[in-house]
Amino acid sequence: MNNSQSSWIKLSLLILCLSLTSPVFAWTDSDRDGVPDIKDACPNTPLNTAVMANGCPEAPVEAAKITTGASLDCGSTNLNQASADCYDISSAVVYFDFAIAEVNFAQWKTLAFVKAFLEQNDVALTLIGHTDVVGTPEFNYQLSLKRAQNVKRILVEDYGFNPNRFTVVGKGISEPVADNRSSEGRSLNRRVQFIVNN
Repeated sequence: MNNSQSSWIKLSLLILCLSLTSPVFAWTDSDRDGVPDIKDACPNTPLNTAVMANGCPEAPVEAAKITTGASLDCGSTNLNQASADCYDISSAVVYFDFAIAEVNFAQWKTLAFVKAFLEQNDVALTLIGHTDVVGTPEFNYQLSLKRAQNVKRILVEDYGFNPNRFTVVGKGISEPVADNRSSEGRSLNRRVQFIVNN
């Protein structure tokens, strides 16, 4: 078989594989704003609305004014409309797949929560990366640091925050929150947490 026949067979196989690809992997954009649903923090954007990388409208949302004793709308499904007092940033955690430092699209809703918190609170955050115990301590330290750096990159590049608002720290395997002997526990330990700087 010559090179042209081999190339033709490879091309035919590639076309066949692509045609049999499951629609599960297709890009779904329910509100047609150009942001895939899995990454869309505002999934019901009206048609023809200009949006940012997270799928939320570009127009800045005015922070709610807080007065002592005011009733807070903490049940709002729109993170941008809830009061800043409703946010507890320590509850925001970005989780990671095994041995991976890239942020999974499923975690972008947590990042949208962090974005809303930062828009309503003039604070700096420390991003603390963690891993499970699989692998060497040196590898896990570097992996935890890279996870925190990747979260910072999204907050800076996709959401436009000043990089000086963030400090990144890698903790490796040193601070587990769950039992590393189970797969469920290890998945909870592969994370980045957010701490407000004093």
